[in-house]
Amino acid sequence: MQSMKANPKKSNLLLVLYIFVISCCLYSMPTYGGNMEPLYVLNRAKPLDPQVLHTGVESSLSLFPVPQDNSIGTNDLSNAITLMSFDKGKIKYDKHFKNAVHDVQGGGEYMPIISQDLIGFGQTRRFLLYDFRYKICHNYRIVVSLEKTIEKIAIANGRTRHFIFEIQAHNGKSQDPWDYTSHLLLMDLSDKEARVIKEIDKGKGVTWTIASDKIFLYHIGTEQLQVLDTTLAPSHHPLVDVIKKNKNINFTRLQAHPFLPFAILFAGDEGSTLVSWAHGKVPHKLFSGADQFSFSPDGKWVVFRCDRTDPAKTYLMPISDKYPNFIGPPILLLNYSFNENNYGWTTNPISFVGSRLDKIYRWELTNAAHPESDKATFWDFVVEHDLEKLTKEKRQGLGEEQK
Repeated sequence: MQSMKANPKKSNLLLVLYIFVISCCLYSMPTYGGNMEPLYVLNRAKPLDPQVLHTGVESSLSLFPVPQDNSIGTNDLSNAITLMSFDKGKIKYDKHFKNAVHDVQGGGEYMPIISQDLIGFGQTRRFLLYDFRYKICHNYRIVVSLEKTIEKIAIANGRTRHFIFEIQAHNGKSQDPWDYTSHLLLMDLSDKEARVIKEIDKGKGVTWTIASDKIFLYHIGTEQLQVLDTTLAPSHHPLVDVIKKNKNINFTRLQAHPFLPFAILFAGDEGSTLVSWAHGKVPHKLFSGADQFSFSPDGKWVVFRCDRTDPAKTYLMPISDKYPNFIGPPILLLNYSFNENNYGWTTNPISFVGSRLDKIYRWELTNAAHPESDKATFWDFVVEHDLEKLTKEKRQGLGEEQK
């Protein structure tokens, strides 16, 4: 202190250098693994026009995946399971299980395809399992109490017909709508009656999803990621270690890719982040306001909506292990978005389908729908062009000389 008073010019110089060093440290402080800039920006997304078809129904249709080729299902028409297939610019309606159960119309808690013969969905307190092979509908009573409802369903083991149900139980003696408990039930639906195998308390403020035979539960309040296997027993996944290492990542939900080593973590306006547990990979920021991430059945595409504009928009991104960070630049599908139960995927061909008001919007992601592609598939065409552009722009480490 005495030397500083004795030489004010020197002290001022030291102060300036101190501020400069601190500023540099703050500027270079790692956020999202040191990646301040997002991988891509949405305002550069090129559009991909849909095929637009009219349903003749005034309201949007609930949609869910079905095992039949080139088809998507709805339970909103004629108290039946209706398969909608697409040919020559028209929709073909094929009804199954008409009046098999009472009042099947009205949406539900949908889930992926169980097998090549089975689909199912929950409605309030029941679960409907449809067997196309034997033309049978099983109506399972999952919970009986009027205070209990099915909130979400996942497949634990399709072969043994084991399913995981999230059950919310409201306190019937309370006027508080938030006075409830949530449990996960592992249930066996291989017989005529549903049987509970195991039950655990999920807790409040916990979101969950399932991928690669792992259940990921995120405790928002404690910011802890818990992993279970499909028997509801404690397990582990390398994603937990990545999140612990990168504590600046804000998220409330996650969607893990079915087979590539990455997941998308998102929290609405707080942003979305791509994280990977592959060696040497670091997290990358994606887009603010993005949610409803949905991977295609073959894992080559992901669709999401972004509500940074009014109305929210729908985007598509290609996925490949050829990209340095697994995903390619976004493609604009629509200047609108679809509600949670109003979109889904078809197989053979892979296409994304959404329902909005009296229209069906469909994007077929094959060469047949995109004749400008000169590659084996439209996906190959997109990935190759993306990589050429990223290499030319020297982005994400491409086009740079390797040391």
